[in-house]
Amino acid sequence: MKNIFNKLINFFNEIAPPQEQYSWFDKLRVSIGVGVTILVMAFLNHLWGDMTQDENMVTAVFGVSALCIFLFPDSKFFSPLVLIEANLLASCVAFICVYIFPSVSLGIPVGIIATIVGMYLLKCIHPPAVFLSIFIVMAGTNSYDFALHPVLADSMVLALAAFANKELMKYWARRS
Repeated sequence: MKNIFNKLINFFNEIAPPQEQYSWFDKLRVSIGVGVTILVMAFLNHLWGDMTQDENMVTAVFGVSALCIFLFPDSKFFSPLVLIEANLLASCVAFICVYIFPSVSLGIPVGIIATIVGMYLLKCIHPPAVFLSIFIVMAGTNSYDFALHPVLADSMVLALAAFANKELMKYWARRS
């Protein structure tokens, strides 16, 4: 039995090598950065007004974006301008899909394809934006005001977090 278990472990290590090791500073920077970013978004969303439970699902998308911003600070997929452009594009595509397609089963695939094509054309690839499009179609949100709040407002918070994270990392690199 032990031999089979060791073979399974070796097999999984071959197809999915261990993740890179992070320092305690990086673990704290990522954890606290993501937490504070989501907390700021939640506070602003609370101040701005009510959103339905379905509309609150977009917070999950922004949470994934926040995690990627802090894990991959040098990636062009998570730069401040790309975050804003891709999220606004995804929300507008999703609104159009909600208007055109009465069925969520049709709206989601069309929204995914159109969002990806639009991001390629605008050169603003941000993978979590595809999920934003899915969530908006699933929620059936058809108000363009939703593009301003929470999409643009939360995207601005993400962009500021990305900028602050990069500046913090530069500061610590100079200090070391």
